[in-house]
Amino acid sequence: METTWSSTEGVTVTANATGDNIENELEPKTLVILVAVLAVLAIILCVLLNPLMLLTLRRVTSIQPTTKIFMASLTLSDLCNSVCWIFASTELFAGSWLLGDFLCVVSGVTIYLFNGLVIYSLLLLTVDRYIAISHPLRYPSIMTVFRSKIIVCSTWAVTIISCVVMYGTYKTSTISQDGPHRLCLGDPYDWRGYLVVTILVVPLAAIFTLYAHIAMIARNQARRIAAENQAGNGQGGQRINTRSTTTIIIITGTVIITWIPTLIRLAIASHIKWQPYDRYLAYMFTQALILSNGWLNVIIYYLRNSDLRQGLRSLLSDWYKNLIQRL
Repeated sequence: METTWSSTEGVTVTANATGDNIENELEPKTLVILVAVLAVLAIILCVLLNPLMLLTLRRVTSIQPTTKIFMASLTLSDLCNSVCWIFASTELFAGSWLLGDFLCVVSGVTIYLFNGLVIYSLLLLTVDRYIAISHPLRYPSIMTVFRSKIIVCSTWAVTIISCVVMYGTYKTSTISQDGPHRLCLGDPYDWRGYLVVTILVVPLAAIFTLYAHIAMIARNQARRIAAENQAGNGQGGQRINTRSTTTIIIITGTVIITWIPTLIRLAIASHIKWQPYDRYLAYMFTQALILSNGWLNVIIYYLRNSDLRQGLRSLLSDWYKNLIQRL
């Protein structure tokens, strides 16, 4: 309770400041719990599922080898991102960064690195699907195995070098004190903040544009097939298959939910100076959403594919048989 004297009216005014402070403390604690649950769930699912999907991908022969290369790049990026966050999440549970200055810099570099690799691997996979659908006859000559390997290796190399130079040598992440919290944070107010927004906006816009074209192509192909069936048998055309449209909606919707909040946070942080701990919680929440994209990709690109599901069942069955034989 806070008591003050009002000279104008000659009365004592009592303010319930303690209750306000308690309420203000509960809000960040609730957000911390939400972020912690979301991050732990995403890390566990990514670490368990992504290696399993890489092994399954090797066993399946019905998928184009070039497509498998781009899928492996995306899956490996999601896996590396989740492994790095095992160490970064210690700050969330401890309330302070405990791993020292050097690992603070390493953590800042790796998080930007694998976030970039995830979004660009997703873009490469989208471009691969677009070429396969828009130019099915020329696809084998346009996207060869050698070219796909060069594209993936170049993307990884450029991203690694860029992130090390930008975040590992110039104004690196530092440990700042915010009350009882020692936080590992970078500077969001320099030119790199605007660069990150641009780097994210360009591939996201390209992904949405390409999937919009893919949806139009798939829709036109389905209508043409239905019209040919109707002309051939004189009966009503078959119902247009909407599975491809549903898949596109799921992919784009997932990207919007998991990546757009990061753009919003970066746009806000570049204009409004938050308190360090508030900025840290907002950062962790958006990163937890990006981590969730790692296991959602498994559902979208692996478990919705019948051949990959069969390959996964075969892999698990072989492991179970070997385990029984050893016992």
